[in-house]
Amino acid sequence: MTHAERAEKREIPGVTFAVPLDAFQREAVKSAIAATAVVDSTDIYGRIREAIAAAKAAGEADSLSALEVLGQISSYHFVPDDRIEPFRPLAIMHGRRSPIPADLPSDQITILAELVPEIGHLAFRARVADVCWLLNKKDAVSGLRAVASYVECVTLVLNGEAKFDFDESNPASVPAAEYLTRATIIARSMGWKRSEFDPLRKIIADVSQLALDADDGWGFIHIGPINLSNHVWELVQTAQAAEILAASAKLGGNHPARRSLWELAGRAYLSAKDAENSNRCLVEAAETYAADAEARQDSAAVQVHFLNDAIQALRPIPGTVDRRRALQDRLSAIQPRIMDEMSSFSHQTNITELVEAAEADVRGKPLAQAIRKLLMCEDSPDPDKLRDQVLKASHGGLAAIFSTSVSDSQGRTRFIAPGLDLNGPPDENQVRFMINQHDRIRRSLVVAGRIHPIRRVLWEEHSVSVDTLLPLMRASPFVPPRHEYTFAIGAAKFVGGDELEAAHLILPQLENSLRYILSSSGVETNRINQDGTQEEAMLSRLLGDFREPLLQLMPAALVEEIDLLFNFRGGPAIRHELAHGKMTDGEFWSPDVTYSTWLVLHIVILPTLSFWDDVAAEMMRRGR
Repeated sequence: MTHAERAEKREIPGVTFAVPLDAFQREAVKSAIAATAVVDSTDIYGRIREAIAAAKAAGEADSLSALEVLGQISSYHFVPDDRIEPFRPLAIMHGRRSPIPADLPSDQITILAELVPEIGHLAFRARVADVCWLLNKKDAVSGLRAVASYVECVTLVLNGEAKFDFDESNPASVPAAEYLTRATIIARSMGWKRSEFDPLRKIIADVSQLALDADDGWGFIHIGPINLSNHVWELVQTAQAAEILAASAKLGGNHPARRSLWELAGRAYLSAKDAENSNRCLVEAAETYAADAEARQDSAAVQVHFLNDAIQALRPIPGTVDRRRALQDRLSAIQPRIMDEMSSFSHQTNITELVEAAEADVRGKPLAQAIRKLLMCEDSPDPDKLRDQVLKASHGGLAAIFSTSVSDSQGRTRFIAPGLDLNGPPDENQVRFMINQHDRIRRSLVVAGRIHPIRRVLWEEHSVSVDTLLPLMRASPFVPPRHEYTFAIGAAKFVGGDELEAAHLILPQLENSLRYILSSSGVETNRINQDGTQEEAMLSRLLGDFREPLLQLMPAALVEEIDLLFNFRGGPAIRHELAHGKMTDGEFWSPDVTYSTWLVLHIVILPTLSFWDDVAAEMMRRGR
């Protein structure tokens, strides 16, 4: 066997071979997973990393193998509300990923199940027991231990005996809700009414009552849905608690929080078959959108966005026709102002750091600031300058005078770029083809030198959840109503490096979002055919027939870049290749796909920059 073959077959503890129980019982390992006053995942991740470094330095091979297995488990990305994959890879890059539970062989799982009672760190004990149960549903003991450990974590925080990461001491905070959400999923799979789960039901009730007594609206936003979905309180009791907190003066003008509470109350009343009170609460929830619009007199685009949200929220509620009509009249009166102010889409942020400083630029920064840095790390290039550059470069070169064919992954010709006529005007298709070739280098540098490094810091320092990103999607006029969750999931996948899922979720949204912002500014993009059917404008028509209205809303550089990446057949033709299923697995991690996904999210954030502090504050409330 060659050296290269030996390196390829490198032994990986807990993957290619099982580490025995006695290795986990060594002092260096026991010390790393001992009990602490912090009951959260970032704490144990850091402690195990330090122990691995010490074991390497000391040459303790057995301890090192055990710690590496535990290090893999500590690195899993926790997605508590996913019943199928609650532990996902921390990062995915270029078709490769970090560890997941399925990497563990069955004999290693059996050994870990024996280790669980010896793990002092409660949050890690819960995680290891959960993994063992997840991979072997017949192991009821591990399932019960996981639930009990999750409950004990929250109980210790409730009693003031422990804290979550980042000095969080609120038992109704995000990490508590994550633990209790996961615990209820396990409990329901094993039999919700079992007496072993009495402590789980009690801690949900106790934390819910604490949030209500403390006038903690955000806390009830976290714990209330868990209470409601598991019927821990009587349904009407949950609804009334949410109502009380929604009307609390403590929330003041925090319309998103009040909206969440009114919606929670509406769902609870509906579950109790009280349609009248449910509709009353949902009307209150819809009115918070109107309040958001009223608070944003400085921006017609944002006002239209929120007013449209209010109209859509009221639409399914009986008896709201007059109110919807009044809001529609108000929206129509504001729309003409959008054209005058949409320069906000060309907001300039000076992101000129050197490529090697990208990580340093975001390291240690708050989550919202790091997200902004990621989505604002580049500006669209000036199309006129690009054109001049490629035309100048083509003079004196032979390559530009020859025609070029562009083929798809199956070898079929999808575009032919004619050569330049040196004695006549340049062919526009050839010029655009050369612009794409020239700009591809810039896109690759942006992906490799800025997007990837910033995402690495985000993976290391933050837990970026869908819930954290929802405030950004809800605030952006580029995101149509009822598309916020799709954008948020796609953005979370993108931040996590899962380009395949991110591209499938984000890229198809571009066309509809362009129609939406045109419609919000009073531009009708539908046409009626001779047979009476209506036809929506597709991307090519939006960038052709509706280019002038788009240029009123977005800078020319951005419109041209969208055209070049998504529509032009001589470019990456991202839309065509994705929509027709022609992209191969590996292509989803190409610089063009990564950059294109980033570009759509870049457009999402642009109109929110004028009120970014408000968006960031809500992201921080929901994030970790």
